Amino acid sequence: MSATELRPLLAGLALLITDRSRVLILGSFPSEMSLAKKEYYGNPQNHFWPVMEALFGIDRSAPYGERTARLLAQGVAVWDVIAACAREGSGDDRIEREAANPLVDLLAEHQRIGRVAFNGGTAFATARIMTPGIFSMPDVRCERLPSTSPRNARMRLADKVEAWRQIKDWLTGGS
Repeated sequence: MSATELRPLLAGLALLITDRSRVLILGSFPSEMSLAKKEYYGNPQNHFWPVMEALFGIDRSAPYGERTARLLAQGVAVWDVIAACAREGSGDDRIEREAANPLVDLLAEHQRIGRVAFNGGTAFATARIMTPGIFSMPDVRCERLPSTSPRNARMRLADKVEAWRQIKDWLTGGS
């Protein structure tokens, strides 16, 4: 057996969604730190919560339950493209033996969601391969946004906030 085959499969985090969700943010798969904390974007170096603070006034230092409740109240759902995988470390480039979350089924069930925002290129590319059906759903627009990961260090937080601002526009009826 190879080292890859011996590596255990890791399960992702539970879907964050309500019946009022209109935008779905999809990452690739949670980092080791996020899995250990059982929190989306649990690495304090990740810019996800600072971006949400800038867009929606959600205090990045508030308890996780409060942050997620406020995000859900805005109409934003959060999940990952990958449901389970084997991985050494936290890098997306180390993901192996991945299985996709049922994104087409989710979007068919939650028809108020009209926009999918991919948190970075890996989430977008993985969805293209593993769940291509979401890109042809008639009432769903998919957009790739810059990764909030600390690995995307070439982009300043202010630039990420500006790029992510469109999700706030989507929620308020803008294009």
